[in-house]
Amino acid sequence: MKDNEITSFDKELNKFLQSKCLIPGGLGLWEIYFRKICTAWGEISGEIRPQHIIFSADNGCNMEGYVGYNYEVTQKQSRNMLLGRSSATQFCNFNNIPYEVVDVGIASDDGIGVNRKVAKGTKNILNHPAMTEDEFNSAFQAGYERVEHYVKQGINLFSFGEMGLGNTTTSACVLSALTGADPSETVGPGSWPNKPDLMKRKIDFVRAVLDKHKANIVSESEPDRVRKIVAHVGGFDIAAILGAMLACVDFEKPFVIDGFITAVSAACAVHMNDRVKDYALPSHNSREKGTELVLVEVGITQDMVPIQAQMSMGEGTGAILMVQMLKTTQHMFVNVGTFADLMKL
Repeated sequence: MKDNEITSFDKELNKFLQSKCLIPGGLGLWEIYFRKICTAWGEISGEIRPQHIIFSADNGCNMEGYVGYNYEVTQKQSRNMLLGRSSATQFCNFNNIPYEVVDVGIASDDGIGVNRKVAKGTKNILNHPAMTEDEFNSAFQAGYERVEHYVKQGINLFSFGEMGLGNTTTSACVLSALTGADPSETVGPGSWPNKPDLMKRKIDFVRAVLDKHKANIVSESEPDRVRKIVAHVGGFDIAAILGAMLACVDFEKPFVIDGFITAVSAACAVHMNDRVKDYALPSHNSREKGTELVLVEVGITQDMVPIQAQMSMGEGTGAILMVQMLKTTQHMFVNVGTFADLMKL
């Protein structure tokens, strides 16, 4: 919408809310997010039609044993999610939120879920760029096209999750490269035990990766710099979520960020298109160390994050809980009675 249309819509939204039998501002963040969702849509509606998308991919640093656990866990857990047996998919099933698993780079011969496999995992970023430019474009486009597919079906709110051993490491690399933050500020335990010796090993790994690629991730164009960063030190999941989030902006559909990995994707998206901030909704404050830093990049401060639960499951667990709360509050704002109705009683 143009600026004058936004102003006109804001007036309409204010009048709508002022008519309701509610204490002004009494519902805090939920009113802020109701306004944000309606403004993104350009209409006042209480019907949220959600879709949760989980992007799965393996990372070369994990497959070569530099970080994390057996990389085959990505394959097994992705199959587990298809069967509805993971925490995220249980949340989806209980709350009637449709979901899908998109394979953008699982190290398996067959495609798992929606097959958009770019390669059987990225290369080890300690020694090589994670992916080629063509591979980045393929992963990015896979994410973009999944959103486009669901927009055509009437979906109006997206949430994103991910699955891939080693992706907190790649996300820390991307965040440090994007912002210049020292790895000690961006590296958290991920699925590792939170022990000083293991953390030091992970921080040293990220520092070595950044040093290896620093000459190749510079550009005068910020969108081009982001592409280079993700292609050199990121993962297929990050590239796909980045594409999906930018598609949400193009199709004017709000989306919910999950934890650290999806927040890093959102920060990359903001650096490519500042309008992403108008569509991005936080869900929870992940216990990963770089979470607060990365959310600030998206224009989100800690007091704007509704769920403070020290979660770090991934898959979109926090995002799904947020979608259910948004569905509840969106329905309420549209259907709650007015002061005029109240005075007739």
